Amino acid sequence: MKPRHLLASCVCILTAALLPGQEAPQGSLVISGGNLTTALDRIQGRFIELGGGAENIRLAIIPAGSIEPAVSGRENAADFIRLGVAAGRVRVFPLAVVDDPSTPDADESRWAGNGADAALAREMRECTAVYFVGGDQIRYTQTLKTADGGDTPLLRAIREVYARGGVIGGSSAGAAMMCDPMICDGYSMKALLAGADYRPAACAEARGVSLAAGLGFFTAGMVDQHFLKRGRVGRLLVALCSGAAGLGIGVDEDTSAVCRGGTVEVIGSSGVLVVDAVEAKASGGLSWSPAGGLRARGVIVHYLEEGDRFDLAARQPLPRPERRPVAKGKEANENYPLETNLFAPDAFRNMMVDGLAENRQAGTAGIAFTLDDGGRGLGSRWTLRKTPRFAGLYASIRDIDTYSVIYASLDVEPISLHIKKK
Repeated sequence: MKPRHLLASCVCILTAALLPGQEAPQGSLVISGGNLTTALDRIQGRFIELGGGAENIRLAIIPAGSIEPAVSGRENAADFIRLGVAAGRVRVFPLAVVDDPSTPDADESRWAGNGADAALAREMRECTAVYFVGGDQIRYTQTLKTADGGDTPLLRAIREVYARGGVIGGSSAGAAMMCDPMICDGYSMKALLAGADYRPAACAEARGVSLAAGLGFFTAGMVDQHFLKRGRVGRLLVALCSGAAGLGIGVDEDTSAVCRGGTVEVIGSSGVLVVDAVEAKASGGLSWSPAGGLRARGVIVHYLEEGDRFDLAARQPLPRPERRPVAKGKEANENYPLETNLFAPDAFRNMMVDGLAENRQAGTAGIAFTLDDGGRGLGSRWTLRKTPRFAGLYASIRDIDTYSVIYASLDVEPISLHIKKK
């Protein structure tokens, strides 16, 4: 096993930059958090619209991330065809790393070098939309990057599609690879204790949070997926500490962040957490060390749901117009208990909504920790506070209570525990 290079402090990992003479992209991104179910048609419908509409779209599906590339490609194509795209306008591009033994008619492992295929690159340039399926995001680097980290001809063609106004979309692994560097593996609690490990061309075994080179379509920060359901806010914050980016976009399951014209719009049944650590990093308020773990002070977080937007340049949330403030003094909760497992499914969302927007107190807190057999362990305490700009906003959308919770301040500090048995 190759030695790990643990990042003992926040070091700079350069994000993707435009090449000389290359124009800024004019297209759109549809970054979906995975497990698309009730919101599938709305999200894919928006993707089709941004690709020119069902009658004009020319759609490329890239199945390289999947362990079942041919099957996954066909299934994703079927979703778009069901939504009105003619079958002749959908092309599954043969790009993969591994063979699926359940498809004896195709040896997908032979597709590994197709990123260098000039004919496929020419065909890609005729497309208006490119969709990356879920699976393992490192396989996109393996198939679309050269050995020295450059773009293959096929990836250059995809960038041309994006630059001239096309749409790039993906779910789960197809969302994770949107930024550069990307998060390729890891868990929040482990990340708090072990930090980040960056390797450009490979995904290190997840001792903390593992980072690798992504494809860099989203240049405003880092993205993560399956976000609230899998409690990934800890690993995102450590990843932000360890890279050049100060802005993180955490997209939950059955939800998408649609990036267009400098704004991010939320679509789906759950939400997006925006982690704005730009000023905290600049002032030294975000750090990680082997001795102290993760420490943060004054990180700004926004929780946004369907119809809300976020201005990337101004770093400003734009809640949907019909939302109204939760009336002060009429919040549902007079206080909110300590969240004792803040990386549990939806725990951080609950802290933002029930612990802040619907809480009459000025803040709330949660902890995460690990214990040995003797009941001793290390952990982390996260405190959310209402800033002077804080707002908890509410609207009933499709008869469902939805919220925007904006301008909350987050502090993180390590803690030690000793739980005595009775």
